[in-house]
Amino acid sequence: MLRRMILAMVVFVGILSWTGTAPAISAPTGRTVIEVYPGPNALKNALTSANSGDVLHIHAGVYPEHVTINTSNLTLRSAGDGEVTVDGTCSTPTTMDVRADGTTIRGLRVIGASQNSPIEINFSRVATGRVLNSMVEDTCGNAEYGVNVLLSHTIQVIGNTATGFGDAGIYIGAITSTQRGPLVIQGNESYGNHRGIIVENSSGGKIRVIGNDVHDNQTTGIWITNSDRVRVESNLVQDNSYSGIELDSLSDRNVIKGNTASGHTYDLANDAGNTGNCWVANDYTTSLGNINC
Repeated sequence: MLRRMILAMVVFVGILSWTGTAPAISAPTGRTVIEVYPGPNALKNALTSANSGDVLHIHAGVYPEHVTINTSNLTLRSAGDGEVTVDGTCSTPTTMDVRADGTTIRGLRVIGASQNSPIEINFSRVATGRVLNSMVEDTCGNAEYGVNVLLSHTIQVIGNTATGFGDAGIYIGAITSTQRGPLVIQGNESYGNHRGIIVENSSGGKIRVIGNDVHDNQTTGIWITNSDRVRVESNLVQDNSYSGIELDSLSDRNVIKGNTASGHTYDLANDAGNTGNCWVANDYTTSLGNINC
């Protein structure tokens, strides 16, 4: 009996003191769940051992590293036992760089990008992916983008918070196709950036900017530039200085519907030169250009 009690205590202490990556456990669905604890290169080691479809269950703590995700269909999520911070320590241009299809990032705080055009979470040239219920924040003083989606397709950016960035909290650029469904930016809070949300150089895919809370940015809340057929709907846009929602002169056939905008020089701005934009059922006070449908 005493021996069994001692053995149980040893196992319990071992669990409490674990650092790094714990042995993988097979989930009922056939996926492998990899338990990740703070330790030297813990995330990198877990990613190296992961196979397509695996889940990294990341436990509370600070992970001072930057990672590139090259394996498809991985999920990196908080284990739910406290805040998980991935910190690039101001020594990398990208803290989390997604290069594989089907990546999900959920419930993480991602900080510490610096150097050349710094980005906290980057999706580049991928067909599908998601970042959900996470926080991106500039802690180095020069990061440009919180979540950056470039040359990609069906990406979901949902329920996140982005603050402090020199260009945009959420940036969507060069989207020309969304073959597996719309690219969705929904339910995010973006504040304290130069601009809250930017959609740029995008035409040919379906982009939806829906139900976001965009406030207290330096120039513009939601900026659509050189982009066509974007739907901007049911957003709350407040106190972003010059403009709340703005379409530049090169943005055509967009739909701006059911938004509430207040506290700007121009709550809604439709710059001269564009065509076919539809502004309908918005709640606003000040405007620039032709605000009708």
